[in-house]
Parts: sequence; C-alpha cells; structure tokens
Amino acid sequence: MRVYKFLNDHFGLKSLSEKRIKISEIHELNDPFELIPFDLGDRRHRVAMLRTRDQLAADGIGILCFSATWHDPVIWAHYSDKHKGICLGFEIPDNKDLYRRVRYEPKRLPFPKDLDASTEARDILFIKYSNWAYEQEVRVCIRLPQAESGLHFCDFDDTMRLKEVIVGAKCTLSMSDIKQALGSLADQVTLAKARAGFTEFEVVTDQRGLK
Repeated sequence: MRVYKFLNDHFGLKSLSEKRIKISEIHELNDPFELIPFDLGDRRHRVAMLRTRDQLAADGIGILCFSATWHDPVIWAHYSDKHKGICLGFEIPDNKDLYRRVRYEPKRLPFPKDLDASTEARDILFIKYSNWAYEQEVRVCIRLPQAESGLHFCDFDDTMRLKEVIVGAKCTLSMSDIKQALGSLADQVTLAKARAGFTEFEVVTDQRGLK
C-alpha cells in the first residue's frame, strides 16, 4: 500500500537526510475534535471522553499521519507550504492491524454505553469530521520512542519503505538537492516534479522531469 507524507522543503530535506519522520503526539494534533468524535452533551460523557484521550497521551501513544493520495492540490496547499514543499511516498504493509484509513463522519456519534469495554475506545483514533475527508488520511498508532529535544521520530524501515519523492510545483529544490539528502537511498527512490493539471483540479507529474 502506498501512502504519502507532505512536508515543507526544510523539514522534507531534513527527513530525507535523517531517514525518519516525526511522530505526532495526541495533544499536538491540529483538530480540536481529535479523539472526541461522540456527542458530549452530557457532562459525564465529556469527563469520561477527555479522561480516555488524556490516558492515551499519558500511555505514550503517538500517531503517524499519511494521505492515500498525492494528487489533491488542497493537501499540497495546507501541508506542503503552498506547493513549495515535497511529498514522500512510502510503501507500507497492507495490514489493518498496523495501518488504518480514517473514517469520516458528518455528525457526532452516539456515546457508547461502555466506552472502556468497547472497540470504540480504539476507534476514536481513526474517526474525524467529514470536512477532513479530502485528506484521505491513513494512520498508524505507535508507541512514542525516547524524545530528542522534545520530539519523537520513526525511522524508515521495512514497514515504511521510502519509494518516491515528489517535488512540489512551486518548490525550488533541485534533483541534486534531493539526491544529496537521500544519500545511500538515491538509487532506490523515484524522483518526480509536480505541476497543476491541465484538464482537472489535480496535481500531476510534470513530464519534463525534475531538473
């Protein structure tokens, strides 16, 4: 299964050079409704839900966030510095125990009768409001390794193999810049330049290639 990580040019090169990507901690995710997809009109439910979210964070659970596509121009605009960054394409196992697609819901869900005993306790990590659906997000929950300067990272490995680097339509990085950052991986990774499509609202491969 191919998934994509969008980064600005600075952190994109840094990720390639260090052969790793940053893991998001639960409390730093950009959606205030993360892990609270249920109707919380009842105060008791709010207390229980926030306690569950805080416990997951305290247990050291982090999230790797990817997209199932690199063709959406809105994702490039939001997560790759207005098309001035890069996109990393990874091959991951087609294993639902490791990687799961986010489920998008238009309305808050009924609060489960027994949150702790329900599969919903884990599912809350993979449910978001439907207006986020353009992201086509794929997530993996991972135990946070030891922090480095307050940040946590996941190394490229056999369960997350870098296969391609797509350079944004407005990105000024050259092929030489990307290959230098890739180092020993340069011969194993496909490089491409992106451009705006001519007939659809989509980002496509620039056939002129990366210079």
